[in-house]
Amino acid sequence: YNENNLNAEMKLFAGDIAPGNCLIDEWIRNNSKYKYDKDGLIGKSGKVNELILDQAIDNFLPRDNYQTKSLDIKDFDISFVRGLSFEDGAATLTHFTARLIAEGLTHFMLKNYSPEINTLLKATCLVCGGGRKNKYLIETLRKYLNIKELVSIDEYGHDGDFTESEAFAYLAIRSYLGLPISYPNTTGCKEPSTGGIIVKNY
Repeated sequence: YNENNLNAEMKLFAGDIAPGNCLIDEWIRNNSKYKYDKDGLIGKSGKVNELILDQAIDNFLPRDNYQTKSLDIKDFDISFVRGLSFEDGAATLTHFTARLIAEGLTHFMLKNYSPEINTLLKATCLVCGGGRKNKYLIETLRKYLNIKELVSIDEYGHDGDFTESEAFAYLAIRSYLGLPISYPNTTGCKEPSTGGIIVKNY
């Protein structure tokens, strides 16, 4: 085991590719008493407006910033579905989200692992976070992605509701120990870096 070669040994890559469940959640909260689309049933009951969807995709593309810019929820908005019905808006946003995830993930994997499409056919992608519970979103994502498997991280013994918090706890411990938490292929830093200096306020 060599900590200095961790990035190379693990083929560790990271980057933002698309929004998750946040746009769908925002639409649901703004237009109903619900906080999210449970199981994706609302989106599944609607009809995708293909014209609006294609225009929204075109407006977001081309995207040459997969690893040069961090994406934030403020980089997206749901105004393009404003004139649609509640159900159609949810359906269109679900497909918008799935399309961006699929295209972003495909670009990311081919760039970082192999330029061959066969790489995708052999890939297994694990899904965590609230979006994994939206069955319609996952079903739609599978249609857009040409990969071997797309499964919930829960099937590997991890609680998908806590993956992000566990990851930040792991980074916090590494930072506390002075170990790198950022690498050239994850954040674009010049060399592996830790999390800075811990300041005690007592």
